[in-house]
Amino acid sequence: MNVDSIIEELCQPWRHGEHFDGRDLVFDEPLVLDGLTIRSFDFSMVTLRAGLSARNADFSGMAWLRHARISGHCDFSGALFRNDLRADGLQAGKISISGGCFQGVLSLCRAELDDLLLDDALVLANLNLEQAQITGTIDLSRAEIMGGLAAAGAHVGRFLDTGTDISGRIHPPD
Repeated sequence: MNVDSIIEELCQPWRHGEHFDGRDLVFDEPLVLDGLTIRSFDFSMVTLRAGLSARNADFSGMAWLRHARISGHCDFSGALFRNDLRADGLQAGKISISGGCFQGVLSLCRAELDDLLLDDALVLANLNLEQAQITGTIDLSRAEIMGGLAAAGAHVGRFLDTGTDISGRIHPPD
């Protein structure tokens, strides 16, 4: 499948219990989903060699990027996730989710990232960073996290949290 046919699949209307199965796919060109409405998908173990851009995208269902590898640019700025983003074990450089909104869980357990930008984000459920390795900065400035922060066992180079509001339990990184 080429990128255009995958985007066509991802833009099919969301239906409960259905998802696009893109496990183990390899993309050599950028996957650009900016401004699109995306149905549930499973991109577990996918390799995105030229990055991913989903600025202001509307993710209607579950979004799975478990054990995915993303090289280059990865930008979800302003995206709306109407359900969970499960990216446990994700390997990537800088992930920008600035101004994003999560109506479900954001899970990045055991993720290996250079930087994670969640400034001005709203997470209505939990933010899970347990055992994540973030060598650079995690920026939660002005973020609101309603369900709590679980970051036990996580290692973070620099943690920015000016103006952050976390309503649930907090298990800070090591």
